[in-house]
Amino acid sequence: MIRYRSPGYAALNVTDLARARTWYERIMGAQVNGMTADGGLKLRAGGHDAYSLVLYEAAQAGMKRAGWVLEDESQFDVLTTQLDRHGVAWRALDASECHDLDLARCVRIIEPVTGLTLDFYAHMDEATTPFVATVADLRGLCHIGIGAARYRDAIRFYEEVLNFKTSDEIDGRINLMRCFPNPLHHSFALAAMPRNTLHHLNFMVADDRDMVAARARFQAHDVPIVWDGHHPPSDNTFLFFLDPDGLSLEYGHGMERFPEVGAREKRVFPARPESFDSTGAKRDERTAAVGEIETASSLATA
Repeated sequence: MIRYRSPGYAALNVTDLARARTWYERIMGAQVNGMTADGGLKLRAGGHDAYSLVLYEAAQAGMKRAGWVLEDESQFDVLTTQLDRHGVAWRALDASECHDLDLARCVRIIEPVTGLTLDFYAHMDEATTPFVATVADLRGLCHIGIGAARYRDAIRFYEEVLNFKTSDEIDGRINLMRCFPNPLHHSFALAAMPRNTLHHLNFMVADDRDMVAARARFQAHDVPIVWDGHHPPSDNTFLFFLDPDGLSLEYGHGMERFPEVGAREKRVFPARPESFDSTGAKRDERTAAVGEIETASSLATA
């Protein structure tokens, strides 16, 4: 049974890296912390790790890769045994690749249902300076949302192979799961969509003061706010907005926590608007409309 600490990082493709750097620093509140050898811009969004977001310039905006933090080094054997059992190809990144990503050790797969590249690691280098909040008091990457054309197959893979635990589902629409035994209601979300795509990235903020400030900041800088309300399943306040390429990002705070032992059973909410948002806010059709998953041709080139 694979055990995790948390989501680790998300790598996005953007169409103009210089523009994205300015926007993610000045509008979203992230802080630059170096580059990868292949041109990825490392950004911190709170916490102590070297980064939680990497931006790559590409012809099409979307999701490039996602990283998950294993509980400790012993989980590499558990992970690779489980992958072998289910016939999932994997590759251990070499020392130079790990150094470039500030990782002590890393196993990479191409997830077979959506084609998303996943990295698994236990230790990332810490940043050399403390994170200092600027326009938002960011507390890290909270969860990653992916749209899946084969929705039920994707749920089965993450549950049966990767040992994610479903906390709740809005029936046939979105599955909210945690990377066990991380206690937050969800660290991963799978949405039923016509194509495989980035759905959204959620960054946790300290409290509602960040939400109030963000609404004013976004309005002043013409940043589209596409959804703003409260999720009943996870009991968290949310604010969805779009980056310059139209990728969906989310600020959030407050969320149900699960004990490792004795957690409640998952619930299935009816697929109606009040299951998604208790405030009655209108969701803009641009939400989760942009963000193709970059599908690698092989593990060697992922």
